Amino acid sequence: MDEPLANRLKQLHENTQRFLIGYNNKDHWQALYPMACKLAEQYRVLYEHCPNALLSKLTLFNSHYSYSANLVISQCVITASLCASQNYDKKLTELYINAALVEHLCVCSQLNKLAEQSEFSANDKKIWQLRHQFAAKIMLSCGNSAAPITHILAKLNKYKQALVNTPKIMLYDGGITLVALANIIAMNITHTPAKKHISFYQALSDLYLRTPNIFAQHLIKSYVAHVGAFLAGSRVVYQDQNMIYLATDKQNRHILVTPANKQKLAWFRVKATLKDNPKQWKCADKKLLYSVWNSEHITINEQGCLNKSNQLIELISQIKVNHEYSFKGLNKIMAHHPEIVTRVCEAVKPYNKEHQAAKDLRHSLSMVGYNNAPAIIQRVVFEQLVNSTPHPLQKFILNRLDCLVKIMALLVTHNKQYQFEHITLPLYAYTHFLLTQCSTRLTRKIAIDEAPNKTLSTPFSAFFGVSNINNEHVKALLLQLLSDNPWANTLLQAEQTAKKQLTNEHKLWVALKVIAQRVFKPELKLTPWQQQTLSEQLRLNGWDDERPFYAQLAGLQIYNNI
Repeated sequence: MDEPLANRLKQLHENTQRFLIGYNNKDHWQALYPMACKLAEQYRVLYEHCPNALLSKLTLFNSHYSYSANLVISQCVITASLCASQNYDKKLTELYINAALVEHLCVCSQLNKLAEQSEFSANDKKIWQLRHQFAAKIMLSCGNSAAPITHILAKLNKYKQALVNTPKIMLYDGGITLVALANIIAMNITHTPAKKHISFYQALSDLYLRTPNIFAQHLIKSYVAHVGAFLAGSRVVYQDQNMIYLATDKQNRHILVTPANKQKLAWFRVKATLKDNPKQWKCADKKLLYSVWNSEHITINEQGCLNKSNQLIELISQIKVNHEYSFKGLNKIMAHHPEIVTRVCEAVKPYNKEHQAAKDLRHSLSMVGYNNAPAIIQRVVFEQLVNSTPHPLQKFILNRLDCLVKIMALLVTHNKQYQFEHITLPLYAYTHFLLTQCSTRLTRKIAIDEAPNKTLSTPFSAFFGVSNINNEHVKALLLQLLSDNPWANTLLQAEQTAKKQLTNEHKLWVALKVIAQRVFKPELKLTPWQQQTLSEQLRLNGWDDERPFYAQLAGLQIYNNI
């Protein structure tokens, strides 16, 4: 971060322009995907470092570049800020920025014609119609690592139309919805020669009222809260002077500049009600475009302290399942986590006949006993950990995890040797691994092949759309979080050990996956080995007859939610 921010902003613009014109030379096509990845990283890092510097590109149309370049820059900035408003991780953010970069790769000249209201030729119309297919083909020429981008491009046009034109069409992929929103907003706000564009906040409010999609509405509301009341680069009037809004400091003073003197910008810090005009305008002043952001008046974001996830992981490490605790010991550990205590009081409901919540931590412990308490507390913390890991498919993932936990709880309900919270803790840790390490690969699909693996059982990741994972990475994370939980090892071993060598503990996990397969992918028939393993495990866990088990399973109302 030693390089001046102005230089990095200018370099970002130049690199974006260079990327867009790279399409014109077929010899450069194989370099475009790596270049897009690097550019996406630059946008993300710069937005994290100084968001207002990038947000100003939504109001400052850089007259040194074409309409298409300004549009792509705006769309990348909107994508980065939408992701920041949701706290999405680096991989997701860069994937969606990458899609924003690639979307218009093949149609820059057509975009410029569109802005000038020039008529499309027959060839222009064909290129425009096939723009996403062309872009996908170019990206895939660099290998399958570009597949997630092509997945977005394949559905992007459908999503854009559904968001603004087609009422009550269900859109299942939050990531594609986000990329589509960024495109719609950018198209509406980017300055055109005919000046048929609207202001930033008007574009958001119009889209919010127009779209019936709940996830899109949530994104827009979060986005407005994230950006704030004023957009950097907006023109404002203060004391009868035309000024440019840049930022608001920690004392709620607005930082303004006036470009009246072409030699030097005049700076102001004011506490006043401003009337701004967040509509993009043509700007050729390099001081406003770049050098103004080198000023010491502008706050640069610093790395914060431990985030919520790290705090929860630290709490998990302090509570050991196989350790004997006193109330004093647990109360000391939980003292700084009152929200966890509240949830523990709710989690102990099944342990009393009236299903009443406990009054406090001491009451919770007396209801469940000190032996059972650590696993219950860990389960509550893990639930919070998964809940605090943002993802466009978070609701689906949480629902699928909850279904797996309910199935396991039912499976071992008659086995008094097992505590289901203890057994299911690895499922939470496994899901946390998928959310943090496989965020760009998670889908609603169930990645189970029609032809079963004859050697190994299906991994749990398949129920979240991930067909294969790095076994060493997932092992490291599970054993870090659950070093004293033997079920973590058996879960991992059940996925990496040959079927003939599996023990009963391994097969319990297999049985869970078999039941989940019957629920979530019923059209796929069980193999004789799967059926035999399931029947054996039901019997070993106290189910003398399969019919009562399936009757109670139906009562759980678990279904393959899309």
